[in-house]
This record gives sequence, structure tokens and C-alpha cells, in this order.
Amino acid sequence: MYLGRVRAKGFKSLLDMDVPLRQGVTVVVGENNAGKSNFIDALRLLTDPLDGRRSRWWETDDVHPWAEGSAELTAVYGGLEPAEAGTHLQALVGAAEEPGLPDGHRARYTVQFARPAADARPQRPVWSAGRLLDDPEPEARRTIRHVYLPPMRNAQQELASSSGNRLRLILAAELGGEEAIKAFETEQAQHFRGLERHDKIKAARKRINDPLALLTAGAHPQQMGLSFADPTLVSIARALRTRMSDEGLDVEDIARSGLGYANLLYIATVLAELEAARGADLTLFLVEEPEAHLHPQLQNLLLDHLKTQALHSQQSRPEADGTPLGRIQVVITTHSPVLAAATTVEDLVVLKRRRTPAPQPATPAAGPAEASTPASADTAAGADAQEKPETPAAAFAFTTAAVPVAALPFTKHEPAKLDRYLDITKSAMLFGTRVILVEGLAEALLIPAFAELVLDTLPDETARKRAKAVFRGSCIVAVDGVDFKPYMRALLADVGGVRIADRVVLITDQDPRKKTEPDNDEQTEAAGEGPTGDLVAAAAAPATDDGNGDSEDDPQPEVGFNRASYLRRHLLQWQVPESAFHIAESKPTLEPELMRAENRSLLGEVFFDLRPRSDHHWEPVEKAATDEARAVAFGSLFTSTTVKLPKGDYAYRLAERLTLNPDGFVVPEHLATAIRWIAGVDGQSA
Repeated sequence: MYLGRVRAKGFKSLLDMDVPLRQGVTVVVGENNAGKSNFIDALRLLTDPLDGRRSRWWETDDVHPWAEGSAELTAVYGGLEPAEAGTHLQALVGAAEEPGLPDGHRARYTVQFARPAADARPQRPVWSAGRLLDDPEPEARRTIRHVYLPPMRNAQQELASSSGNRLRLILAAELGGEEAIKAFETEQAQHFRGLERHDKIKAARKRINDPLALLTAGAHPQQMGLSFADPTLVSIARALRTRMSDEGLDVEDIARSGLGYANLLYIATVLAELEAARGADLTLFLVEEPEAHLHPQLQNLLLDHLKTQALHSQQSRPEADGTPLGRIQVVITTHSPVLAAATTVEDLVVLKRRRTPAPQPATPAAGPAEASTPASADTAAGADAQEKPETPAAAFAFTTAAVPVAALPFTKHEPAKLDRYLDITKSAMLFGTRVILVEGLAEALLIPAFAELVLDTLPDETARKRAKAVFRGSCIVAVDGVDFKPYMRALLADVGGVRIADRVVLITDQDPRKKTEPDNDEQTEAAGEGPTGDLVAAAAAPATDDGNGDSEDDPQPEVGFNRASYLRRHLLQWQVPESAFHIAESKPTLEPELMRAENRSLLGEVFFDLRPRSDHHWEPVEKAATDEARAVAFGSLFTSTTVKLPKGDYAYRLAERLTLNPDGFVVPEHLATAIRWIAGVDGQSA
């Protein structure tokens, strides 16, 4: 049994959202204010806390202003075994009602919370199970619990607290049943009784009894005794203190440990509690920002351990018939590219902020269909300005949309490719809305330096600062090759009309002499078995005007395969709007594009920085009869076996020189256009 799907309507920023979850670990990523904490709050309201101490209650502000008076949350559970189906009998639904889950029984629970009228007390949330209008067996629903770890938790304070509730649960599980617990308490009581007979305690008792006897001798003589309270498992757990140190050293107070290891110890106690407390059929382990205070290696180890624990719980069997199965499912929210890179891409769910136009208010003349049609942002803004000129922002709101990566229309091998490709640097593309994809390190080093030059030409200072900020907020990803398609599909293919990225620039080389053969995935697609049609043959045609600066009038070398055309046709086949992508093509490659009269001197200086005694290699560049020949000669410096100028080193030196003294350097126009496009220059919203 696991939580397979969560639906939210009218709940905070989750205005209308449907999110599938993975059976073991789901990693929820996204930029700030994307709604990750709101999503975790929804899970906390759909389930009871494992320790019974609820800290999240329904609030009036939970209902979105656009909701029709109430918020609704639905949890759909899949993979129920026969015993679990019997427990949740009233909540069972058919596969046709809740498709997309693995074979087995399905259960559904829904909760609604109505926004109270002004000055009225909030009403209780209303639950329903399955197809019913109510929940006749709430105890069955309460066999599904959660444990919540908040962000930026003070692990040292939590571990040092005297509540002892988590240790009590772990001790109780270790001891077994009630009889074993009673025997343990009796054994500890005997230790305390022996301590009461200590000479010093006897002496203290005598010190008090001597004056007490004198004070009460004239009436009813009294005596006192000193004894320990009868120990219980609760009091014993409260008396215990968590301590830690490096292995091989004496353990010390937890306050002496670093915050990172204190957080790991805290998580370890929670995992021990989950493993010990099998009083629930399913426990959701909800962790916000587990990367707090952890260096990358510890983040990887933590995620791997959480996966292992969840998998182990799914495979284990109960010790006795009729006892809860004790399944564990983990949901993590994170800003960490390390965690995003450490998990398989199919375990990722990307949450996005989406600018949503306000619903158009109904008017007496409007029919039902017209009244329910959302207005565009401009129309709504205009109507709002007439009624309330002081609040034009009411025409839209930022809501949360979800892109489950597993739901993207990948070909057979693309998820595995992305698992290998997405390292810590590349996985950062999942956290923003603007991405620049380049072939390699040289482009990744040069594009930021080029952007400074291009955007510095903007005449308006405010526009210049904004454009630079927008560009710096874009993620540059070097794919280390030319296999752009998995990245493009992940970023721009949609799930329910939502894409991970809003804008993607792809910078690639024409490479006219390279004839690329389709891989197995592409051959499958060409045969009509994949998510796209026959695009391979079409890609072999020379590129024509694609709306990104290329023109049929440009001289086109004979090519066997045009990558820009190939990728563009794929994007259009995936129904990606042209406003969402821009392809910049270097002809034939980046380095020859850099060579022009204005740049010749600076490019030569950088060359001699790397090859100070190579005048004879630079001579063909100087003696070239035409600009085209000079560009070809310069490009050959990076491909010739006799020179083999390293592209990465050259790009680094050139970027450094451009930062210190650009000396009139001219950025190739196709790159300048791409930079202006991603930065939202010329009135384009970025």
C-alpha cells in the first residue's frame, strides 16, 4: 500500500493540482514560492501524525480566495493487499475511477474545509471515503500516519528536549508487549529502591526528620521519607539524554556536535521510530529541506538510506496475522541539486509557479459557459482597473503547477540517459524557469562574458540592470556533447499543459561534415513506435528559416545532418510553442564565428598567451586573403593535430580578457540574439 496520487482544489496556492507519487521516495523540487511547503501541508492534513500530536490544523487562509467557498484534498492509495483492502473496505474504488496505479485494490479519502463566514467559527472538516458522502470508519483512515520533519529544524534542541516521546516508542518496540514493559518498569523500580537505602539519602532523611519531630511532638508526631517516583516507561525515556561523538571517543552532550551530524542523528531517531512503531499500515515520512547543514556526500548517503528503508518496509511482512504492515513512504522537498542528481529522474516531481488569470466574474447578460471562462490577464486587468483602479494585481495570482518527470513522454532509453547525464551542475536546470543548453565547457565559459557585453549596450539603466539580473537567474547547462534531445524533452515536453521550463535557449554547432546516425530510440520513433513521428529523414535536409535568425538567403554549406533543424522539428512535433525555445546555430562551429576584423587582435593575444612560440601556427590566420578564409584558419587551430589548441583553456582565457578589457570585442549576432531573448530584452517577458 502506498499513496499514489494527491489532488488539491482551492487549497492555498494548489488551486487545481493532481500529483502522482512514487512508491518508495518522491523528491519534490522547484524554485522558491513554488508551493512545496503547501504540498507538504496538504499531506499533513490528509493524514494523522504518528505520535497523535497534530501541529497542523485547518485555517481560514487555507481556502484560496478564488475557491468556491471551500478547499478539497484527496488522497488515492494504490497497491492495497487483501488484508489492507479489508481494513479500508468503505474507501475502495475501482480501477476505472482511479487509473494510473499498479495492479491491486485502490482506496480514496477526501476532506473538505469550508471557509467560515465573517465572524463565524470555523466548522470541522468533512471527510468522505471512496464513493460515499461521509467516512463511516474513521479509525481505518487513521491507520495511515505521517511523521513530519520541518525545514531548518533545531536538531540539537529537539534531541536535548526532555519529552522523550520518540525514545519511549523505540523502547516500547524493543521491549515488546505490555507484560515486558511492566517487567522492565518493575526492574528499574528495584534499582531505585536500592538507591533509597544509600547512606547519604538516609542522612538527608534524618536531617529533615529531626526538626520535623520537634515541631510536631506537641500534637501528632510526624515523620517523612525520601523515595523515587515509581518509574514508568515515559519517565525513564524522559530521563535519557541523547549524546554523540566521533567513533572511538567518549560520547558528549549533543550541543558539542555540529549541526549537520545532529540533524543526521535526529533523522536516525525518526527512522528508528518508524521501524519500531508498526502501529500503522502506512507512514508517510515528510521531510522538508533535508540538506540543511549537510555537505554533499552526507546528502547522498541520507537519500540512499531513505530509499533503502522505504524499500525494506515495502518488502517486509508482519510478524503476526492481522497486525499493521508498517509500510514507509518518503516525500522530500528540496532546493538541493545534489539530492535531485542523486535520485532517478522518474522519482522527481517539479513544482512551478504559474501566473494564473483571475476567473471572469459572472454578469447578468453572460451565459453559464461564458461566465465560467477564465479571462486573459490583460482583459481581467482592464476590468479590474475600471472597478478598483488601486488594485490591478487582483487580475491574476501565482498558483502551483506540477510536472511529474515520470509522466513526460520519454522514449525507452531517455530516463536512463538523464540519470547518467544529470550531475549536480546539470540538475540545477530543474529549479528555475530559464535554461541555456550548450554543447560544452567553452560555450558555458564564454556565454556569461558575452552577456555582459551584449546587455551593457542597453541604453536604459533600469532595463540594463533588470536584463542582467534575468540572465544571471538563468541556468547554463553544458550537455558535454550534442545529445540535446533528452534535455529538451525533459524541459519543454508538457504534462497537462505544464512544462518545467518557460524558456530554453539551445546553442549548437552546424558541424556540416558530421553525419549523425539516429540511435535506437530515434529509429523506434521513426518507425512510429515512440512519442514522435518520422523526423530523422527530415532532419537531413538543410536548415531553412526557423524564426531564430537563420534565413534561406544565407549561404548554406552542404550538410548530411542539420542538428538545429532536427531539434526544431522535434520540438514542434511535441507541440512546444515557438515562444518557449530559441535555437542559435554556429556556422560551422563556435570558434570560426568569433573571428572577425574587430576581434582579430584580441583573439591573437589570447592565442599567444597559450602558445607563445607558435607564430608559424598563427601565420595562416594573418595571411588569409578573405574574412571567410581567416575564420576557417582560426577554427583549424582547434582541430589540427599539429596545434590542437584546447577549447576550454582558450575560452577561459578569452572570458577573463573580456571581463577585464573587452577592447571593442563584437559578440556574434546569433549569440547576441539568443542572450537578448533569454534576458527578455525588446519587450519580451522573461
